[in-house]
Amino acid sequence: MLILVAAPSYGYDRAQVEADAALIAAYEEENKIFKDLEFKEEPTAFQWYLFYTLQAADVYSTYRGLQYDCVREANPLLGERPGIARMVTHKTVFLSPLWMLQNEGVWTMEELRFVNTVGTVVVINNYRVWNEARKRCKLR
Repeated sequence: MLILVAAPSYGYDRAQVEADAALIAAYEEENKIFKDLEFKEEPTAFQWYLFYTLQAADVYSTYRGLQYDCVREANPLLGERPGIARMVTHKTVFLSPLWMLQNEGVWTMEELRFVNTVGTVVVINNYRVWNEARKRCKLR
């Protein structure tokens, strides 16, 4: 009974409500802080596991290849014959931004796919060099 008394006498104007909703939506869209931001797919957990596995495989295959006298490290920041500690430190320093921003939505699936592809090529090359060195070179 109280509702009937408090209700306006002119009734419900659906067209006005829809027009107001459109104005509110336009206002919210115009005043968004990050309106030009495009959201892309975040990397999957598998891609991150693959990334870290490739980094470990890179250190391992580099270390094994450097056991031969004809192999030297190609990265000038590491020197010709870096040890495991130096390679792990190098990876930690240079890859820590990826690790720190892993769950922040900064990296996209495509970007990590590219990084993993490059990492895969590096590891394949390391194993190729190591295999050739086993055939042609002497152990230290």
